[in-house]
Amino acid sequence: MHEKTREIIRRLMAEGGITSERQLASDCGMTQSTLNRFMKGATDSLEFQHIQTIAHYFGLTVSQLIGETPFNEDRKVRVVTLAMEQMPEYKKDMLVAASSALTEPDNGNGHARSANGH
Repeated sequence: MHEKTREIIRRLMAEGGITSERQLASDCGMTQSTLNRFMKGATDSLEFQHIQTIAHYFGLTVSQLIGETPFNEDRKVRVVTLAMEQMPEYKKDMLVAASSALTEPDNGNGHARSANGH
């Protein structure tokens, strides 16, 4: 599990253009030495708070960061998915309605077709 977590963090850092563990540690409010020891395998322990912060930083759940649950490779989809998991149902309904309106086909004049077809 720990090696998988390290691998996922490395991949996410590369994807996000994060070139140093120092940058990630700073962005996540932890010491560089704490992250560095974990990433080098000198320790297999990382406080849950740090794992949770790193997961949130990359738009993942803890389960996804540690490799228990697969995640979508597209960061934008991950961020929206994480946000939806945390929002109340009425906001989810509003987001789905807005998304549906954005994806309706264009009727040829630059405007989306309305629900009644006009």
